[in-house]
Amino acid sequence: GEKAYMSPGDFVITANWAPHDHGNASDKPMLWLDVLDFPQVNFFETSFAEQFSTATQPTSRGDGDSLSFYGSGVLPDGAPAGLNRSPVINYTYARTRPIIERMLKAGDIDKRHGARVRYANPINGRSVLPTMGAYLALFPKAFKGEPYRATDGTIFVCAEGQGSTTVDGKVLEWGPNDVFVVPPWKHYSHRASKESVLFSISDRPAQEALGIWREDIAAH
Repeated sequence: GEKAYMSPGDFVITANWAPHDHGNASDKPMLWLDVLDFPQVNFFETSFAEQFSTATQPTSRGDGDSLSFYGSGVLPDGAPAGLNRSPVINYTYARTRPIIERMLKAGDIDKRHGARVRYANPINGRSVLPTMGAYLALFPKAFKGEPYRATDGTIFVCAEGQGSTTVDGKVLEWGPNDVFVVPPWKHYSHRASKESVLFSISDRPAQEALGIWREDIAAH
């Protein structure tokens, strides 16, 4: 029942069994990237869908209410402690971008991933969804990341900046709004020709729950 207004760089969650619908009230076309966990769900033959009773659901909350209620270091009294997906609907870029910028200024930079934050469920600190986990990383100008690999295939989206990612020896150039994928267990490293931001999402939480996720931080 919360209407979330999307802006470039925002991360919006539409969790399972949470009715959702999309709309564009402007006079310009709108484009966004959908990331689904269908391969996992279909493997277990647990894919279901249900039509809402009306074309658009009634709005009971304002834009940003869930972020205010759950993303400010406090929780509504009586909030469900066992909620396995984040109650926050929209993790706005305007709010997340300054955090990684502050990390960068503080020198909190990973040699492989840059100044990176994980989108978290404020109820339990885990990933926003039990099947998918997302990150936002800031790279300083001239960043040259060390090689890395992990078992989760990862989708990357460039939010701003310009650079390249080398995947198993193949160089992928990227700029704003470009999308690229790093397959599971392939060596990769990032380079940034200017200050850049990359969003990433993968099935790491599902692999961790099954005890099969693995990373190689000394990949060469």
